[in-house]
Amino acid sequence: MINYVYRGIIHKYYPDFLIKLNNEKTLILEVKGKDDQQNKTKREFLNEWINAVNSDGRFGKWCWSVSFRTSDVKDILNKHSKE
Repeated sequence: MINYVYRGIIHKYYPDFLIKLNNEKTLILEVKGKDDQQNKTKREFLNEWINAVNSDGRFGKWCWSVSFRTSDVKDILNKHSKE
């Protein structure tokens, strides 16, 4: 769960998918049909969370991405597996 603030209200956010990649990274994958300001705000907080976890170093390497089409998923997985 990741907390974020949108329009002055604290919300709780549960990522859609946590995927352990072959390179030992953990990918948080969000799947969205459309984008709006609240989703963009969530991703800003998600990015901060990822940076904090990676800076800490005790929980491995993490990354995130968002898919707006099912056809995106394979390319997203390939991209983060190679980084």
